[in-house]
Amino acid sequence: MRKVLFLIMVLVLSFSFSLPTGTEAATKTTAMYVSAKSDIVLRVKPAKNAERVGTIKNHSKVTVFSSSNGWSHVQAGKSKGYVYTSALSKKNPNAATLTTVTKGLTPVSGLTLTYSPSFFDDTKESFVVKKDGEFTFLFNIGDTLYPDYSSYTYIEDKNRLMIGVSDSDVIFVDVLYPLKQGTYAKSAYDDSKVLVESTTKTIKVKAGTFKNVVILRHKDGSREYIAKGIGIIKSTNNKGTIITELVSYKAKK
Repeated sequence: MRKVLFLIMVLVLSFSFSLPTGTEAATKTTAMYVSAKSDIVLRVKPAKNAERVGTIKNHSKVTVFSSSNGWSHVQAGKSKGYVYTSALSKKNPNAATLTTVTKGLTPVSGLTLTYSPSFFDDTKESFVVKKDGEFTFLFNIGDTLYPDYSSYTYIEDKNRLMIGVSDSDVIFVDVLYPLKQGTYAKSAYDDSKVLVESTTKTIKVKAGTFKNVVILRHKDGSREYIAKGIGIIKSTNNKGTIITELVSYKAKK
């Protein structure tokens, strides 16, 4: 009887050990970024002469399954293969690029920009953009009295950005490049500073939605919202009330 019971227990234990535990070890993966001088080659095998699967764009995010002998098994999009481990980095190379702005905040030449309320007028005003070197001029389309005189001027070179009323001392923006998110930007002419509140925010105005908008917060709490290739898309006072807003923009055909 004892032998029978012993055999039954052995069978039960054997069966129980053969059952799945319900927790299988998951493959550990790591998110990394391509950090090279240019796009890199994705290969079928970890060998420099192996067949190419395709290329991975520089600064792209990839999933790394394993790494050994100078090669990493990765997935980029839907493609899997092998790349040189030395071409990968845990640091996101796009982060510094997004949080630091060094140029491109003036409107593109030929644009027609319409604001409502406008800079100094509660009604709707439209401007055509014309460039001349480091100067970008906004000509008021509705100004029939002085059509050859610009209303507003952007001045941008590798060192600074200024925005203000043409031929006057009225200045909206006066900062030195680079503009780095979370830091204070100095003025080109005095000791004043302005907070670079963000360079990565997505901002929606009546003219549309703009990514990576530069938000400058003045000492009094008022703000300027500037989009690359467009210029000022919105201005608010210290209470957050909109005093200038872009309602439409159109490129020259």
